Order: sequence, then structure tokens, then C-alpha cells
Amino acid sequence: MNQSVWKNRNFLLLWIAGLASSFAISVFLFSQSWYVVKVLDLEASLGLIFIASSVPRLIFMLVGGVVADRFSKKKIMFWSDFTRAILLVFLVAILITGMINIWTFVGFALLFGVLDAFFWSAGGAIMPEIVHKENLTRANSINQMTNQSSFILGPMLGGFLVSFGDYTVAFTTTIILLLTGSILTYMIKTRYDVEGGASDKDEKFFASLKEGIVYVKKHSFLTALFSVTVLLNLFIVGPMQMGMPLFAKNVLHGDSLVFSWLEGSMAGGMLLGSLAVGVLNIKHNRIKFGLTGILFAGIFFALLSFTSVLWQSLICVALFGAMLPMANIPVVSLIQSSVKEEMMGRVMSLLTFSSMGLIPVSLGLTSVVISFGMSIDKIMLIGSVLVCIWIMVVPLLYRNLLSYDSSVKTNAENII
Repeated sequence: MNQSVWKNRNFLLLWIAGLASSFAISVFLFSQSWYVVKVLDLEASLGLIFIASSVPRLIFMLVGGVVADRFSKKKIMFWSDFTRAILLVFLVAILITGMINIWTFVGFALLFGVLDAFFWSAGGAIMPEIVHKENLTRANSINQMTNQSSFILGPMLGGFLVSFGDYTVAFTTTIILLLTGSILTYMIKTRYDVEGGASDKDEKFFASLKEGIVYVKKHSFLTALFSVTVLLNLFIVGPMQMGMPLFAKNVLHGDSLVFSWLEGSMAGGMLLGSLAVGVLNIKHNRIKFGLTGILFAGIFFALLSFTSVLWQSLICVALFGAMLPMANIPVVSLIQSSVKEEMMGRVMSLLTFSSMGLIPVSLGLTSVVISFGMSIDKIMLIGSVLVCIWIMVVPLLYRNLLSYDSSVKTNAENII
């Protein structure tokens, strides 16, 4: 039955659980970072925590995809959030005893990275089990807005809790939010609960992973989108993450406030882009819509490299941010509505891996190029041009790509 997402009990549970979980992580990351900088006075060590969470997340991402195809996705998400809450109970205990140090946070970051890999793989694949295919775009846009809002408002909540309470209060609030999210997730009813798992649990891990890779290579639609994802994250996302503070300092000649305005403009643009996609609830021509969104994202990122006045930069950054969800959400919804459910976890984990896995590489390449004397605005321009060229070449290499969406039927008998 095709009912509104707001009348879908399971989606509402997933949405509220996601709201609690994303706010929890946002509050925790802010409080942890501020504790390291303010109390431990080890701001240079923040990179250790980032690496400690990123490496296991990447290593276990593909494992998480295989597990998500074999077991209940909601239970994977439940145990991920619940385990994080229990870990934070121990962190609070260590904090109270005064024995906490940078290596405590590094150790917890390693464990959180592993749990993230399983949570994200299951979370990216669960939506088709609870939402009708016609409403996937709207449901994904609501989720995207929720996540984006949490990363805007979460640090504000974290700052309030630390300022008017203390770090124990902030971390305890995180525990409560994670427990709330885990309980609500467990209350979701999916097709897995009714029909059981679709995948053979006795199949060996590497054989199952290979099956997922072969599945992606077999379908040119997925191969093309993966290639776009790789180039987007290699040539734009990395320079954007590393380059924004450098752009604020070296090009706009601003301070931390200017940098915060750029970050806020980006977040606001992404929020508006997600809202627009949700209102439109795009169901047709999603490939064309997604590729056009990435093309314009590249154009606005290139235009940003030519700006030297703050208001111009803010407009370009906001428009760039708006294009990202407008490109991402329709394409992800198309994948969710067309890929076999028993392959969904592996396909989504491979997609996440192809994007996240290259961000550290992109950051490294950006650092190397900067060390050779190239300015960040030129790096941004070159990366944008390369992505825009590839977006125009992809439809020529994969001739049926643009018409693929129209060939996808919305009933379960016609999934690829």
C-alpha cells in the first residue's frame, strides 16, 4: 500500500530514531573535540581521533554490507546504537575518576568506527523494507534534512550542555539519546521480520562480497554512478573539506568567524536542497536530475574559486551545498528502488566505501599539491573542471544511462 511517509508508523520510528542518534553523535563529537582542545590542550591530536575512527570504518564497511544482507537491518542498527551507549557509560566513569587522556578517546574512536560501519551499511539499506518505492525520494530527503539539522544544531546543544553543565552532562545526554534511538529502532517492523532473511547465511563472506562486486559490475547503471561518486569525492569533496578554512584565510583574508559563515552557508544550502527534493518527491528522470545536480555543483564550486568577496563566496557555497542533496537523494532512491533487496546492503556499502574511502586519499593529494605551491583556489577550479567534464562524458560511455530510470518498474517483480 502506497501511503504517505507521515502515516507510515515504521518510517516515523526510523525518522525519530535517526533524529535521536544523529543528535547524539553530533553532541558527542563536539564535546569530545572541545574537551581535547580545552581541557587536555592537545588540539594537534584531534587528527589522531579522526584517523582512529575513519580507518576501522573503512575496513569494516564492506563487512557491514555483507552482514546487512544476511541479518535483520533494524537489529544491526539497534545493537550499534545500544553498544555505543554502553561504551559511553564506561567513558563517563573514566571521566569521573579523572583518568581520561587522549588515548582514551582514540580507543573509543576505534570502537565507534567499527560500529559506524555496520550502522551505516544497515541504515542505507533498510529504507526499501519500510517505505513504498514511490515515496523513497521523499523519505530519503527527510532523513537527509534530519542529519543535516543535527550537525547544525547538535554542536549548539553540546556547547550549551558543556557551558551550563559539564562534560559529564553532555556525554550522559548522548547516552540517553542513543538508548532512545536504539529502542525506537527495535520497534520497527520490516519485511525481514515477517519473511525472514533473503540471503544464504551459510555462504562464505568473501564469496558473498564478490557476488556484490560482480553485481555492480554487471549493471552499467551502477558502474557509471560509482565512477561519478569516485571522481566527485576525489576532486571536489576532499579539496572542499581541507580547502574551506584555507580559502577563508588565504583568499578572503578572514578569521574563524568567516570560516564559520562559510560552513554555515554550506549546511544551510544542503538543508534547503534536501527540502526541495522532498517537496518535489522526484520519481522520474532521477539519473538526469542527479547528473545535472553534480554538474551544477561543479560549476558553483568553480565559481567559488574566482570569488574574493565574502558575500559572493557565501552565495556560491550555499548553491554548491544545495546541489549535493539534489544530486544524491534521487540517485540513492533509484538504487534503493531498483536493486534486489538481498543485494541492497552490499551495494549500499560499496557505494559508501567508494565515496568515503577516497576522501582520505583526496585530502592527502590536496596536501601534496599545496606543498608544491599551488593555491587552494586553483585546486578547487581544476577539480571542478575535471568532474564537470566527466559528467558530460559518462552518458556517452554508458548510452542507456539517461533512459535507465524510465525502464525501472516500481513493483518488486521488475527489480534488476
